[in-house]
Parts: sequence; C-alpha cells; structure tokens
Amino acid sequence: MKIVEWHVITFSIAMFAAATGIFIYLPSISNISISSIKSEAPVTIAINIDELCRVDVKENKWEYVVLHHSATNEGSADNFDKYHREKKKWKHGLAYHFVIGNGNGSGNGEIEVGDRWKKQIHGAHTANMDLNRISIGICLVGNFETDEQPTNNQIESLISLVAYFSEKYHIPKSRIVKHSQVLQKGTACPGKNFPYKQLISEVSALQPL
Repeated sequence: MKIVEWHVITFSIAMFAAATGIFIYLPSISNISISSIKSEAPVTIAINIDELCRVDVKENKWEYVVLHHSATNEGSADNFDKYHREKKKWKHGLAYHFVIGNGNGSGNGEIEVGDRWKKQIHGAHTANMDLNRISIGICLVGNFETDEQPTNNQIESLISLVAYFSEKYHIPKSRIVKHSQVLQKGTACPGKNFPYKQLISEVSALQPL
C-alpha cells in the first residue's frame, strides 16, 4: 500500500474515532453556551448535578441563591472550612453550601459540596441570619473586585448549579442575588468583575424564571 494511501486511511480512522467519542460524551454534559470570561481555552466539564446535590436528609425549602467570591487567589472547601472553624469559631465550619474552585487549591470549575448542604442546614455566608436560613450560599474561589474574573469553567459550573436550583426549588431570577445585594453592612462581594448579568441571562435561557 502506498504511503499516501496509508496516511489517508489512518487519518480517516482517527477522525471517526474522535467523532464517535464526542457523540458519546456530549449527552452526559450540560448544553451550555457561554462567552469567554478569560483568555483561556474553554473546557467542558461533565457534571451530574442531580447526583452531586442529592442528600440523605429531609430537604430544606430553599428560596434564594446568594453568590460570593472568596476574595483570595486560591483556596478550597477544606481550606475555608478550617478557617471558619478555627478562626470564626463556627460550629458547622464552612459558611457556604458550595465552593467552586479556580484550579488553585481545588479543580478549575470543580464543585465542592459543603457539610451544611449535606445536612440541609443554614449557611453563615451573610450577616442576615434570616436570609441564611433560606438561601443557598455559593462561593467562587477568586478575587473579582480586582482585575481578576471567574474562569470559564467556574462560570459553566455555576450556571449548571444555579439553573438546577432555580428549577428544583422554583427560585426566580429576582432571588438569585449577589452578596452585595443583601440588606446588611456594605460589601463588594462577589466583586465588580463578577459577570452577574451574564449569569442571569444564561440561567434564564436554560430555565425560564
């Protein structure tokens, strides 16, 4: 067989295998289309949100989603849990129900489930305790008050998570709020560079609010 023909056959087989792999993989991921948040290569993350959020206790009647940033360049649920237990002296540790990593401390776009979610108890993520009892606290690792923005993977994971909660608990977009929108002492969280309008737009496209 000629070398040219062999290359053509090899290339054709490789392309078929790649196409088949993509075809098999796509149904397992969320069909989310987002614009570039940072100049990084977009990476699609396969997440089974329903399985990730499943709990073994009676579910709380959640009414809000509150969005936060960690105001740090790195971190993970374990890091923040240790800080909240040892420094803040909070009995239940990690203030948030979920932490979404940026690749520095936990995976880029990795959704970490906190103990408060597993036990379906109140968060400690705002100074408004009444809101904490009925709101899901989600923290993205990063400081978005500076020039930094969430990674593509973080936003993709956040959209998947918020859309899931919106549908499951019938939470309208008016109750998907930034920490800075909570009636309490002033805070910039989750920062001026957090793409809130884009998030609401993307979630609305997936789930009518």
